[in-house]
Amino acid sequence: MIRKIFNCFIAVAFVLLIPSASSAQTTYSGGRGLFRVFSAETIQSGSIFYNTYYTAFLRSEDSQAFGSDQNFNLGLTYGISNSIELTAHVVPYQDAQRHNRFSPGNTQIGLKWQLPVLLSSFLTGVRGFIGIPTARNPNSPFEPYSSSHFSVGVMGLITVDLSRNLTDLPIKFHSNIGYLEHNIVSVFSKDATDQLLIGFGFKIPVRPFIYYAEYTGEIFLDNDELNFRDNSMRLTQGIKFSGPFRIIVDLGFELSLSRKLESYPTDLIHEYADWKIIAGLNYQINTNKVYGNPPKVAKIDQKKEEKLLQEIKRKREQANKDLEEANKKLKKKKPEKKL
Repeated sequence: MIRKIFNCFIAVAFVLLIPSASSAQTTYSGGRGLFRVFSAETIQSGSIFYNTYYTAFLRSEDSQAFGSDQNFNLGLTYGISNSIELTAHVVPYQDAQRHNRFSPGNTQIGLKWQLPVLLSSFLTGVRGFIGIPTARNPNSPFEPYSSSHFSVGVMGLITVDLSRNLTDLPIKFHSNIGYLEHNIVSVFSKDATDQLLIGFGFKIPVRPFIYYAEYTGEIFLDNDELNFRDNSMRLTQGIKFSGPFRIIVDLGFELSLSRKLESYPTDLIHEYADWKIIAGLNYQINTNKVYGNPPKVAKIDQKKEEKLLQEIKRKREQANKDLEEANKKLKKKKPEKKL
């Protein structure tokens, strides 16, 4: 048992020490956000974020391996502009419980657009993505449902940033809701594999860390055989902090909210991992600095700055007028000296 625990520790340490990439602002699959929940915000134009994540469900049952479910994830995020980011998610290894050395998971390509801001503290965005069936064994045990077909999905994103309003609280709330079609061929017809994607979370700085917590789930639609709690759902929380060489370390813990059954009514669901540990590294490269190109400034930021300057100018002019009026009143009230 001690040897198994030691091997697990070495695996986690290996992930933490290898020179990986992406930033504290990206999800495990790429794209600015928490762990699974996406932010409506996008990264800066010209920035590239690399990340690698290791997740594991560990248990020891008789002769079973100590690591029951282990996955390695690689993510890439590129800022096409200050409002559009491109993401790519690759799974080099996904434990399919078949003792295969080469067992990749599905690949995903995504595009996120931050919509024009109406309120400084209320941000909205849209994310579309395509799933590519590269998994050797799709729909693996302990993992959310995945198919052997090309898939397509869309998500609506909302971010509420309390630091941008009068409260100045450094808290951000994120909300996601979307639709996932696991077979792109049947995108215009009802399918028992269609899923509703939901996610809610927040993050807050607790120096020197950033603490985050989130709820996410993939809910099957149009499937009367399933209870709501049979779907894949979980609570995730973790911390992110700066490490050496500008690397951001992400450590977290995931707790399943799905119920366990003695027998499952359909092949779409199975036993999900009771819990998981999460270890990730994130790293950023700013191509604007590398190639000497000045970073593009978003038009919306320019408008906000101009409005702020106009507001300061207006308040300054009003303050001068009030001061002049106050001086006039004082002169009027001041009694004249008698000769």
